[in-house]
Amino acid sequence: MKPGTKKEFPYTPARLVDSTIEPYVICYIWDAQKKKSIRKRISLRGNTVEEKRKDAVQLIKEINQKLKDGWHIDEQLPEPVPEPEPEPASIVTKAFTFDEAVTYYKVTKAVELKDNTEGLNEHYFRHIRAFFKAKNLTEVILKDVSVTMMFEFFDTTAVGGRFRNNMLGFFKSFFTFYVNREILTKSPCAVIKNVRVDASEDHRPFNAQQAKDIRTAILATGDEQLWLFCAFIYFLFVRPGEELRFMKVGDILTDQVRITSGTAKNRKTGFVDIPAGLEQLIKQHRLRDYPPTDYVFTIAGHPGPVHIGENYIYKRHRKIMENLDLFGHDYDVYSWKPTGAIVLYKATKDIMLVQRHCRHSTPDQTYTYLRKHGLVFEGQRVTEFPQLWE
Repeated sequence: MKPGTKKEFPYTPARLVDSTIEPYVICYIWDAQKKKSIRKRISLRGNTVEEKRKDAVQLIKEINQKLKDGWHIDEQLPEPVPEPEPEPASIVTKAFTFDEAVTYYKVTKAVELKDNTEGLNEHYFRHIRAFFKAKNLTEVILKDVSVTMMFEFFDTTAVGGRFRNNMLGFFKSFFTFYVNREILTKSPCAVIKNVRVDASEDHRPFNAQQAKDIRTAILATGDEQLWLFCAFIYFLFVRPGEELRFMKVGDILTDQVRITSGTAKNRKTGFVDIPAGLEQLIKQHRLRDYPPTDYVFTIAGHPGPVHIGENYIYKRHRKIMENLDLFGHDYDVYSWKPTGAIVLYKATKDIMLVQRHCRHSTPDQTYTYLRKHGLVFEGQRVTEFPQLWE
């Protein structure tokens, strides 16, 4: 890390990840060469979990102070050299240990997984490795992983219900990978069921008064870029984390905005019509006048070559939420997406239109999405059912 100017670079403050396996500290720090925030994991000193947590307190304080003062990564990269041809993965065999199977799986799936997905999968692997270690099964053979063993793993691993279900889905996919390659005859997770969990209340949509108050509060601070970011989410139903943060000027077409496959959740390039309200903002900010390769949202406040960090907008939006006493009640910047979807449906009563704008595969998916976010479908009552013969 190298020192810089205060508030010069975006960052995510360091925090303790209180894992039951091994606590650690993570933060996101700006990399000047890669032009993006890089996740850093810092190990803690101590022989016990309590000692490691105690070490984290001072470490987090020191890291966050440096991040506030502009510390960042700035290393001159060496001259690029041709990358050697990757060595083919070892041929998978029935004698594979679990760890060898994990390595082969990651190498084989690397071309289709996104960075954040790879990180989450590695988190799942850490949980099961800790389970095997506790059972003195560090060299367990893949084919010896039994149904009983996996039931015990899911019954005893201390995680939340939603995380457990996600982890179960991943391991079903992992073992099926080897069933398809005829290394396993069946998945040891096939008969394990999800547990019931409460429906998520994340991203609660705003009502009309809240939306008005938020817009007024944002513009009162002079932060026009923050309001533009919110408007893009509201009008286009885009996800702020990837689809909007990595959006480029060239993606803003004449009548539509292109959502590239590299950022889209379904990995498909999509096109969303530009509503009149958003077109007015696009012209006001003269977004199409910038080079097509520029990112729409940058720390400079206008399109440029370096996109904003992961939490850059989130923190500014959170401050507005706190000032309006909305923070902590399931509202966040993502809330503008379901807010827009509900408003569009109420205005048009056209679920097919909303489906296309949401880029959903089916109307059922859109119906479920709107119901999840509290929309009460309105229309003619069944008592108004006309009699065909009259």
